[in-house]
Amino acid sequence: MRLIWIFISLVAVKVFAEPACINCHQSQVEDWQTSHHFHAMEKATPATVLGNFDDQTLEYQDQKARFYTRDQQLFIAMPNLNGTLTDYPVLYTFGYEPLQQYMFDMGGGHIQLFPFAWDSRSKENGGQRWFVLHPEQKQHDLFHWSQKGQNWNHMCADCHSTEFKKQFDLNTNRFNSTYSAINVSCKACHGDTTEHLKWANGDKKRTDKGFANNINTQTPLFTTQKDGSMKSVQPLVKSDQVQVCATCHARRSQLNDRSDPHSFLQDFRGSLLTPELYHVDGQVWDENYVWGSFLQSKMFNAGVTCSNCHNPHSGKLKLPGNQTCTQCHSQVDFDTPEHHGHKLESEGSQCVDCHMPATTYMQVDARRDHSFRVPRPDLTLKTNAPNACNSCHEDKTPQWAVKQIRNWHPNSAHLGKEHFSQAFHVADNGLPNASAMLTKIVQDKSFPDIIRASALSRLASSPDNNAVVAIARSVKDPEPLKRQAAIEAAMPFDINQRWRMLNPLLDDTHLPIRAEAARALAPMLMEAFPSGLNEPDSERLNKALNEYKQTQLYQAERGYAHTNLGNLALTLQKPEEAKAHYLQAISIEPIFAPAYVNLADLYRNQGDEEAAQKTLKQGLAVNNESADLHYALAMSLIRTKQKEAALGHLKNAANFAKNNANYSFTYALLLQDLGDMPHAISALEHAFTLAPNNPDISYSLAQWYAGEENYAQALFYARNLARLVPGNQQVQQFIQQLEMMNSIGK
Repeated sequence: MRLIWIFISLVAVKVFAEPACINCHQSQVEDWQTSHHFHAMEKATPATVLGNFDDQTLEYQDQKARFYTRDQQLFIAMPNLNGTLTDYPVLYTFGYEPLQQYMFDMGGGHIQLFPFAWDSRSKENGGQRWFVLHPEQKQHDLFHWSQKGQNWNHMCADCHSTEFKKQFDLNTNRFNSTYSAINVSCKACHGDTTEHLKWANGDKKRTDKGFANNINTQTPLFTTQKDGSMKSVQPLVKSDQVQVCATCHARRSQLNDRSDPHSFLQDFRGSLLTPELYHVDGQVWDENYVWGSFLQSKMFNAGVTCSNCHNPHSGKLKLPGNQTCTQCHSQVDFDTPEHHGHKLESEGSQCVDCHMPATTYMQVDARRDHSFRVPRPDLTLKTNAPNACNSCHEDKTPQWAVKQIRNWHPNSAHLGKEHFSQAFHVADNGLPNASAMLTKIVQDKSFPDIIRASALSRLASSPDNNAVVAIARSVKDPEPLKRQAAIEAAMPFDINQRWRMLNPLLDDTHLPIRAEAARALAPMLMEAFPSGLNEPDSERLNKALNEYKQTQLYQAERGYAHTNLGNLALTLQKPEEAKAHYLQAISIEPIFAPAYVNLADLYRNQGDEEAAQKTLKQGLAVNNESADLHYALAMSLIRTKQKEAALGHLKNAANFAKNNANYSFTYALLLQDLGDMPHAISALEHAFTLAPNNPDISYSLAQWYAGEENYAQALFYARNLARLVPGNQQVQQFIQQLEMMNSIGK
């Protein structure tokens, strides 16, 4: 089998790597052959698949999925959308280690991923088995095998193949996708090699090597200074390497087919440190693919690039274990029990155990956090963010971890030090003083740009003078992430003020920023707008707005793109155009709930509550577990005086979105209105556990318990309310009354 693999690999080089590259860069090509990039995607043959297709079976949806081979063609038999067991030819492999996935043609050029994966780890590590990748997914869920979350053309191909062109035709709902190489080949990182080959062939007119991008390391090595900082042994040189890698190794949205390898912030919009993606201190939560973590790190800000640690062609670490770190950080100081507090060669003695904790995705794929942070169990106590110590020592408390670190490092410069997570925690929980804390971070140049930008975006929840100053400065900032965040921060302001702050971004050099600024400023084009625009400004806005529309049409296979266009049409007071976009969203992706909700809102604003309810019921027929649809229908029923009918939908909304405090709170209010107080108070208390910093919930609970003459319990919620609205005289008077009544009761 090994000899067959070598033969296939050599053939693959001829197919996927330019012969001119191989002639001069043989060692790099050989390294590449061993990489995950080489195996990113391949045609499925008995030689390229790792999974066992020797008539294996696996329980799936109360049936037996089957993996088998017939006439050298690989097949997977599984229930189709109607539940009938169907044989699907396996077209491609996807990935390599620690799992391999497989793909099939669903028709119309839609290449989909099977719901199964092969665990390619060793048997000793629990591998060499088939498993269902997303067993909880139902047909209406995004990551069901039939939906867009498992569509190669939309989700995967841009990073797993080279020079990918999506080419979706909305009129026929077909893809005609193409690529120059099935996997990640030379051009994926190095770009067009035409000019380089001219140089290599002796073109004397060329004064350089002819590379379209500069992806070298900034310096080969760094050394630790006495103060613990890192200094490069050679002057830093310009490098686009991190940006090139980020085009795939980042959580981002894509605006069009990539134009070249170093166009990250032109063709893509990088994600900031939002609560949906990151823990409050910037540790990974959802799949973030390195870039967002690495930009937070001292490594990145000192000039370290990916290839300081990784062989860029094999992807593997250049050195084993702790040697990766001690090539720069002194082994004498750091690779010792005195530093890490663990026996040598034991778990916990590796640098990555504490400074790069792993999160497992796709059940078996452990990925390390590249922010290289110092463990901070003291922050766990303040913000509930995880820490590396308690991730291993699950039976211990954060207090125990703080004590242990104090024993090892009594003079720690980290424990107790202020951290941006404290400001993010305050902002994300709607606590007082968020604006001042966030503004301080935005203006502090010692923080990495991605942290400053993420603080700025959170100022959207505190639209005050602090935010105005921070936005105005960030619009002029040379860092694109800051300018990107300024748009989000400006959204709560009225359109006049928004225009004054953001209109320079209509001429930004980065497409994502121009397009998003145009979306934010679109109301300026309404005829009814009092101040209006002069002709040059109107042209600038229209030009950028057309770019925004094109970025949405690039994702025309997704419901959210058409919903965004519908929202824009509503902003421009074009309801019929908006309706057409919402209907298109429903047609192209029937499971996309926001399209139904927005269309129902449009009907409601037009006074047609019956059409609104019909639309929401249509959505529920597709996905009866959508909390948003149940909630929207309940609100419509309440408006039409059908409270009893609304109650069941509100209950469903609260049950299907157990972490949504607003849904539980609204359900409680309706129960109260209908006289069911025991269930109402239960729902209110559940809402409080989800959102203890929501003053409305605390007020409702305090009032209810006061009415029940349970003054001690009422005091608990009233005092919490006072914490949330400090200085409120009415709340203070309420507390005094409760204290008096409580003392009388005793």
